[in-house]
Amino acid sequence: MPRELEFSRILCTERNVTEAPLHFADETKLRIIAAAESLYAQRSIESVSFREIAQAAGNRNTNAVQYHFGNREALVQAIFAWRVWQMEGPRGAAIAKLEENGGPFDLHTLMRILCEPILDLTDDDGRHTYAAFMSKYLLQQRPVGVPHAGDTRPDLNANLRWLLDGINRMVAAEDLYLGDYRIALSYLVVINMMVLSDNESLQKREPEQLRNRFDVALAMAVAGLESSCG
Repeated sequence: MPRELEFSRILCTERNVTEAPLHFADETKLRIIAAAESLYAQRSIESVSFREIAQAAGNRNTNAVQYHFGNREALVQAIFAWRVWQMEGPRGAAIAKLEENGGPFDLHTLMRILCEPILDLTDDDGRHTYAAFMSKYLLQQRPVGVPHAGDTRPDLNANLRWLLDGINRMVAAEDLYLGDYRIALSYLVVINMMVLSDNESLQKREPEQLRNRFDVALAMAVAGLESSCG
């Protein structure tokens, strides 16, 4: 059976998250999660074996992935949980500042808070592996019903859910499925920009240009959402 993820008692209902869940304090598990994300981003979830992940994580025991996570589904959910938890703090701080200033509560602002933290989720080579992983997930796994921590982890996703629910209200989606579809398409514009830029090694060559591209992609994503309203 899959092992349950271990978390500390703190919940992500507060805007700023400062205490690390116990699960993510385990360096062996973190190396496995990071290695899995990188390999999944390069290829696909189905085509990567546990043996390859263990070797990429520097673990001599090729059964280490199964021992720590049980199965592929649990490992995928651990990647989501790890990354959502990492982004909850920056998102919470941005939301708190927004509320303190009284807005603006518009699509561009909420989409920026949703997407901006992903820029900082890179591997040792500066590649946005979570963006690439999420792109494959949204195109392949989510349509067949594979859940995300934004759906299943209320202990970790309070700020993420606040943003998604707010965007859904603004696009006046007739139902949550349609709203989810619209947000996913817009999100893909931004994260695929990161994947494309990584393939051009833009992060290393011209980091400022990457930020400029982010602003352009975000504007395009918001324009797409706004055109779908009403």
